[in-house]
Amino acid sequence: MRRQRGFNLIELLIGLAISLMGLAAVSAVMMTFSTKRGAITQTMATQDNGVMALYRLERDISQAGYGLAPLQGCTTITDGVNSFVPYPVIIGDGGSGASDTITVKGTNPASGVPGTELAVSGGSTMTSSQYNVRSSVGFSVNDKVVATNFIPTCTMTTVTSVGATAIGYTPALAASSTAGYLVYFGASGEFFSRSYAVSTTAMTVADYPAYSTNNLVDDIVFLKAQYGLADTTASTTVTSWVSGATALTSANVGRVIAIRVGVVARSSARENEAIDQPNPLPVFQEMSDSSATTDAVSFAIPDTRSRYRAYSTIIPLKNVIWTR
Repeated sequence: MRRQRGFNLIELLIGLAISLMGLAAVSAVMMTFSTKRGAITQTMATQDNGVMALYRLERDISQAGYGLAPLQGCTTITDGVNSFVPYPVIIGDGGSGASDTITVKGTNPASGVPGTELAVSGGSTMTSSQYNVRSSVGFSVNDKVVATNFIPTCTMTTVTSVGATAIGYTPALAASSTAGYLVYFGASGEFFSRSYAVSTTAMTVADYPAYSTNNLVDDIVFLKAQYGLADTTASTTVTSWVSGATALTSANVGRVIAIRVGVVARSSARENEAIDQPNPLPVFQEMSDSSATTDAVSFAIPDTRSRYRAYSTIIPLKNVIWTR
């Protein structure tokens, strides 16, 4: 019988070469799959961050101005430490290529009480420590209130006592017999004055009264906003979009009926090669009818190896009724 024979060296080398080619093909497929998976993961993370940032902005801006309508005569409100203009949304213009800031104000008291009229009692609507009112229903100790009889500068005070037709407060103010309205801001935290901005790595938020800045959504690198103006205070159609460089005044604040907001989110990881994406990245499309003005906004991508996505929305301002 013939002796059994194994593989010779040539056969082993051929088999090894075939195996190596198979492994190389599988490795190439796996590397491509891993790259695609990483790109999809980064894209989804960027999308999540952009949508979350837009959601937070939309939620607050849609509530802006609630409870502040009676303060239309006040140009400034002060609480002794902070002072602010009671406009529902104020856009701080960052200029071309730089992020804006957005400050949103409103109040949503749990009791639902908007306030009460100041009443003349003993020849005065208020003493240095007491408001005389038509009704004190809904008011509680430690609530925040603002009286309108010292316009244009109005002072926020804290309720210290509640009677049927009298509400005590602190700090002390000058006595007055001027008619007015006592605006109810509610308990601590029910009035909000919130500022959104963008740092180098995140969208930030700062809340009244401390205004301490905290990161809110990571990997947001650009924030832009515009006022939507109607032709008149009676119109409900936006005819022009203007940047925050157009300061709000008593003449035009009633024409603001919407806010357009856009954010740009960036992937947290960089790719090995340049990414095929629009540069500059459109944030706002042109919407003006007049060729003399432009309201389009774009973002110049600084790093072509990072993924960028732009998200924008238009938010109607349902509570802006200052001059209507």
